[in-house]
Amino acid sequence: MRIGFDAKRALNNTTGLGNYARWLLNALQAQYPQHEFFLYSPKAKSELEARLIGAHQLILPETLKAKLWPSYWRSVNLADEWHHQKLSLFHGLSNEIPLHSHRQKTPTVVTIHDLIFLKHQAQYSFFDRQLYTLKTKYACRYAAKIIAISEETKQDIIDFYKVSEHKIEVIYPAVDASFVVQSPSVVSKVKQRYALPQKYILNVGSFFARKNQYTLIKAFLMIKDKVEEDLVLVGKSGNTLLKLQKIIYDQKLTKRVKILTSVSNEDLPAVYSGASLLAYPSLYEGFGMPVLEAQQCGVPVVATHSGAIAEVAGPHSLVIPPTSAEEIAEKMLMVLTNSSLQEKMRAEGLAFSTNFSLQKMAAKTIQLYQSIM
Repeated sequence: MRIGFDAKRALNNTTGLGNYARWLLNALQAQYPQHEFFLYSPKAKSELEARLIGAHQLILPETLKAKLWPSYWRSVNLADEWHHQKLSLFHGLSNEIPLHSHRQKTPTVVTIHDLIFLKHQAQYSFFDRQLYTLKTKYACRYAAKIIAISEETKQDIIDFYKVSEHKIEVIYPAVDASFVVQSPSVVSKVKQRYALPQKYILNVGSFFARKNQYTLIKAFLMIKDKVEEDLVLVGKSGNTLLKLQKIIYDQKLTKRVKILTSVSNEDLPAVYSGASLLAYPSLYEGFGMPVLEAQQCGVPVVATHSGAIAEVAGPHSLVIPPTSAEEIAEKMLMVLTNSSLQEKMRAEGLAFSTNFSLQKMAAKTIQLYQSIM
């Protein structure tokens, strides 16, 4: 097959959607090198393209018009270029396919990660909500198949867009093979690099209201005098960052709560491995990648039961109602003061995480392509 991909996120983003796209592309190219892979993107960061393995052809805007309006080229005109590569199939990796796709004979697949812009509208501007709704609704209507990254996302697609469940295939994402338990020496070096405390509770995620770090800080305030662990929040950006920093200052927690905004992907497995616990009280996720990353690094998880998080957290993790700081505090204290429970959760988390492998993700994706062809 000659398979085209919307690779904008893979070649430009270093967080969630970018990681998903790179890890899927690498798994497909490693396991199925007999196929040809064409990556379409309005631009590409060389350091991110270097993370892709295998043979692939990168397609960037070439005409003056496309270079002047690269977003329009990607979202509207990209389908008009497919005939040059004679694609067998095109896969939109992040909730959308080009708006002229239905005029082409080439079948399309779209991965829908979540419908957060509909379920947590306050996080998005009116314009962004309208744009995301237009693109996602179009993709759900015209794609031959929809990949949902969780059962939760599948049900949201059915509920909001009235799509037949037979058109949707749930294919769980997986995380990079680098997310494994790191050696004590590696963990020690990374702790020194970021001035991390010896013991800490970890939270990973962007700084938005739905990530619920404010409630986590309230919960930590309740147990801070009962545990040795500090609280470490890791994320790239978000509109609640300044508010969280002010809360930490006002509550006199600056010596016990640390925010890191520059942890590299290469160091993140060691940051996980050094943690006593991952606390993840997010109000909603289409999947909840930090939960899986933590489990593969042998870290116990206390996570909310909201959204798809319970699917990836598994029966061995402790689930919490995200709005109750008291219950979050209770569960964290339960884990941190019980070493036998910690070890049990570490072992069972590692075992459960094998259900989400790159090999399974790639194999199911190729099977879906072949079913369409």
